[in-house]
Amino acid sequence: MDIPPEVLRQTHARYVSRDAERSRTLERLNVDGPLAANTHERLEARLTRLGVPYADACALAEGREKVAAVAERWPSKTRIQAERILGANDLVGVAYLDLARSASRAVGRVVLKDARGRTVGFGTGWLCSPHAILTNHHVLEDAKAARVAVIEFNYELLPEGALATPVTLALDPDTLFLTSEALDYSLVAVRGDTARFGWLPLIASADKTVLGEALSIVQHPGGETKQVALRENRLVDLLPDYLHYETDTAPGSSGSPVFNDAWEVVALHHSGVPRTDDQGRTLRRDGQPLQPGDPDSAIDWIANEGVRVSRILSDLRSRADAAGNGLVAEVLSANRPPVIGSAPVVPGGSVLEAVSTLDLGQVTAGPDGVASWPVTLRIRVKGGEAEPAEPAPQPIPEQPGGYLNPQDEADAAAYYAGLDTAGTPQDRFLALSQLVTRTHVQTPRYSPATELYPAVDLWPDGKLRSLYSAREHTPEELIAADLAAQSRRSELAAREGLNLDTLEDAFPYNCEHVVPQSWFSKREPMRGDLHHLFACEPDCNSFRGNTPYSDFPDYGEALRSGCGRRDPGEFEPAHGKGAAARATLYFLLRYPGVVRQYSARHLDTLLAWHSASPPGDWERHRNALIFVRQGNRNPLVDHPEWAATVDLGEGLGR
Repeated sequence: MDIPPEVLRQTHARYVSRDAERSRTLERLNVDGPLAANTHERLEARLTRLGVPYADACALAEGREKVAAVAERWPSKTRIQAERILGANDLVGVAYLDLARSASRAVGRVVLKDARGRTVGFGTGWLCSPHAILTNHHVLEDAKAARVAVIEFNYELLPEGALATPVTLALDPDTLFLTSEALDYSLVAVRGDTARFGWLPLIASADKTVLGEALSIVQHPGGETKQVALRENRLVDLLPDYLHYETDTAPGSSGSPVFNDAWEVVALHHSGVPRTDDQGRTLRRDGQPLQPGDPDSAIDWIANEGVRVSRILSDLRSRADAAGNGLVAEVLSANRPPVIGSAPVVPGGSVLEAVSTLDLGQVTAGPDGVASWPVTLRIRVKGGEAEPAEPAPQPIPEQPGGYLNPQDEADAAAYYAGLDTAGTPQDRFLALSQLVTRTHVQTPRYSPATELYPAVDLWPDGKLRSLYSAREHTPEELIAADLAAQSRRSELAAREGLNLDTLEDAFPYNCEHVVPQSWFSKREPMRGDLHHLFACEPDCNSFRGNTPYSDFPDYGEALRSGCGRRDPGEFEPAHGKGAAARATLYFLLRYPGVVRQYSARHLDTLLAWHSASPPGDWERHRNALIFVRQGNRNPLVDHPEWAATVDLGEGLGR
């Protein structure tokens, strides 16, 4: 798909306007690497998103030697990750190839046709949800063009050189078509079964890249078979709406996804930056001005430009024509699909296929109160190419007594009967701490797919809501995603001899510990204690990292993502402050002395959030079910007024 002249002109103008700033960046990158080219805050945010401990900002200011010295104390995997991000190591783990193959499946060739069905052009597009693709506005300018266009998946060469069997799906602009000429994107619904291809979620976080980081592009250049520019593009500039990345290879294809090393999409590629002469004319590779009819492949490209994913998401959330659209909500949820790897081949050209089915309709509880969910593993051998099967959604079981069990009020009264509430605030802390500890008789292991999502964290409408962003999810989709991630972790651990906890960084759960796991070294029963576990997409989980909660005076003007605001050492959620505060205060009661990251000012913030957002039915529902499962309760959900009479500072580590 040839890029329109006006898009080329605008892209070139943006690039030239940043010449001075980019020259300074390139000088720092070429001399000292990303360490010198990025701010301390951006480096910290990027490393935190990767789950890599950060040598604090002061150490960065003292130079590479200090950071290297600190890094020597990190585990080898952590050190390799940090060195790669800081520009000192080009190694990537072998799991990188699995992630690349999985991501590439969601990329297809957009075939443009005229009213008579004749092919008139090509572009690239990719599934950003199970039911929608994203490409450029200049590829699909309007619904009329989308009605006759198709997208072809699997249009690629097999290892032996033969062409794979393409899968052609029609577009459905009458169901969804949103476009922006200014940001050069079009979002359109797709018809047919896309389950075998997965999708590439749009993640709002701005912490997915740093200057100097290697980027990859999966594309159909000129309508050719699927190809990848693997780590061939270096990020050299960050604009509010765009990324600029330089490469020695051919430019990206219109509508291609641009990836970081975690195979998260950071930009929608839309144009190269052409070389021009003194008269502003676009030059060909032979140095001559571009002539009418010359293809884009003849242009002398000097850089690439992509539209930032975070900017596209911001635009989608603000559009009146997107409000209330279920398919748009699905895109905005940024739910991650399971990793789709290559199917194992057995002799005779057959394929082994293993499918696990989680039956949420058969929940049973044993004498110890432990609930169980039957999981069926089905293995079959078939010929031809494997098509990954997804677990069929099962209904979530209804809870006894409805959403709020009427018996719970009596249970709560009995729980606190005999509690000594006299004495000093310190005495009351001790009494409550002893109560929640003594009654914590059942300690479930950390397993959000079986312990949290099916019932505990449900809202009255039967949905799960991400704690920090309030994005809605069905229990089934988070259960399926977490089970798939767990399966992938186990597979890689067995094959590569890696630690399961280490692999959780690459394949995370959709779950947040309001008291970060690193603060208590992932020890049980703290890790599996349901009172401080909440549904939360990895996007928001990583955005927060392991930083303490805080309250920013200018929060309303400085919102950094749909998850909240994060500065070095501080994080304020966009949603869920009251629940997060009460869960943290419970942790201080149940595990006094463990939390050493909070001071008196942090405690004041938590108490203010608790007071400003009292518990509602959702938290009362959680408290009741956790009481049945664990035996203990969160006193500040049952009696919010006690926060003013108990010295919760007694729970802070000194």
